[in-house]
Amino acid sequence: MNMKAKQRLSVNNKLAMTQQIQLAIKLLQLNSIDLQKEIDEKILENPFLENENSSELVEVTSEMPIMSSNGAHNINQDLDNDAYEQLSASHQSLHEYLMWQISLSSMNVDDQFIAYNIIDYINDEGFLTESMEDLFILLRSSLEITFQEIFAVLHKIQHLDPIGIGATSLKNCLLIQLMHYHKDHKDYQEAEIIINKIDDDAKSSSINLDLFISEFEKKDGKYDGARQLVKTLNPKPGNIISESLQQEHIIPDIIISKKDGKWLTELNPSINPKIRINKVYLDLMQNISNKKDQDYVKSNLQDAKFFLKALQNRNMTILKTAKVIFQKQINFLNQGDIAMKPLALKDIASEIDMHESTISRCTNNKYVQTPRGVYEMKHFFSSELNTDYGKMISSTAIKSMLEKIISNEDKKMPLSDSQIANNLSDNGIRVARRTVAKYRETLSIPPSKNRKSR
Repeated sequence: MNMKAKQRLSVNNKLAMTQQIQLAIKLLQLNSIDLQKEIDEKILENPFLENENSSELVEVTSEMPIMSSNGAHNINQDLDNDAYEQLSASHQSLHEYLMWQISLSSMNVDDQFIAYNIIDYINDEGFLTESMEDLFILLRSSLEITFQEIFAVLHKIQHLDPIGIGATSLKNCLLIQLMHYHKDHKDYQEAEIIINKIDDDAKSSSINLDLFISEFEKKDGKYDGARQLVKTLNPKPGNIISESLQQEHIIPDIIISKKDGKWLTELNPSINPKIRINKVYLDLMQNISNKKDQDYVKSNLQDAKFFLKALQNRNMTILKTAKVIFQKQINFLNQGDIAMKPLALKDIASEIDMHESTISRCTNNKYVQTPRGVYEMKHFFSSELNTDYGKMISSTAIKSMLEKIISNEDKKMPLSDSQIANNLSDNGIRVARRTVAKYRETLSIPPSKNRKSR
C-alpha cells in the first residue's frame, strides 16, 4: 500500500488573543495612578507619543466623550465634608477580594462555605497552600461533601479575577490562564507542550520562568510563537491584587453630578489620556528611504496608535459600566446606603454584554466621586436577602440600618447582636444573630459590652 503525503490549504476563523486585547486587559486593571505611570513610561519608550503640552502635536481622533472643564465644579458645593476625606484608607486584601466575588456569585450556601475555606489557604501569590486531600478532611468534619464538590468549587475560584488564582502549582496556574485567554490561538498546543514540561509540584518561587522559556527548544524557530504566548501569562496572579493594597493617594475615575435635576455619570477629565501623536515624526516618515529606518518608524507609529486605542477602550468600558451601575443604584444617590439595591457582577455583565471577570477588573481599585463621598466602585455591589414583604434587600442597606440602630441605642444599655436581629425581624428583615455580628465587625463596631458607657 503506497502512502503519499499531500498538502492542503484551508481557511479557518479563530479568535486569537491579539496584542491589542492583551494591552487592553492590562490597562483595564490599572488604577488611575498606575495608569499615569504606564502612560509616562510609554512616552519615554515610544518617540511617537508626546504630552499634549508640546507645541508640535496632532491629536488622534477619538470618540471618547470629554467632560467640560467646569464639570467637576458643578457637584453640590455646599456639602459639609470634602468627598475625598470620606475615602477608606486602604484597599481590600486578596482574600477579601475573592470572598467579595464569591458573595456575589450564584453559589449555594454549602458551596460558599467550601469556597471561603479554600480561600483561607490561598497565599498572596495566589497559590493553594494545602493539598486537596487535606482540604477534604478539613471540610468533611463540618459538611457532608464529596471530592467532586470541592474540585467544582475550586474550579470556580480559579476562574475568578485574577484568572488562575487558587492553582495547585505553577503548571496548573499557567494552563488555566492559557485555556482562558488563548484557547483558540494558533500556538495554543505548542504553548501547552512548553507548560507541561514544568515540574508538576513546582511553584513560581522555585523556577525562573523566563529562563525556562528561553531555554526551551529553539530548533527551526518551531516554538517561537508559543514561547511569546507563555510569556504573556502571569506566574503570580495574586500579586495583581496584593501589590496594589497600599495606595496613599486616590484619583476617582468617575464623577457623578446633578445637572438640571438629572444625575450625570462622567469620566474624570484629569484621567483622560494627555498624549497625542507627534506631528514631527509623522512628517519624517515621508522623507525616510532606509528600509530599516522605515520599519522602525512604522512599528513605533502602529504601537502608539494601539496604545491610544487601548486607553480609549479602557475609559469607555469603565464609563459604560459606571453608567449601568448608577442606573440601577439611582436610589443610593438620593437616599444613601439604606436605599442600596442588591447587585451582582453578572447583572452588569449581561447588561453590557461582557464577561463577569471584565466587570470585576473594571470595578476593582476604581473609584467614583459622588455628592455623598468617594467610593470604590465595588461598594455598589452587594448580596441580597429576603424580606417578609416579598422584596429583596441588599446587605449594604442592612449594614446602614444596623449603624442607625446602634447610633440611636441607649449607651448605658447597648443592644446585643440578638436584640438587633430581633429589631430587624420586627421590620420584616430576618437576619441571624451571627450575620449581625459579622456585619457589625465589618463596620468596625465593637460588641455591646464594649459600647457600654459607665
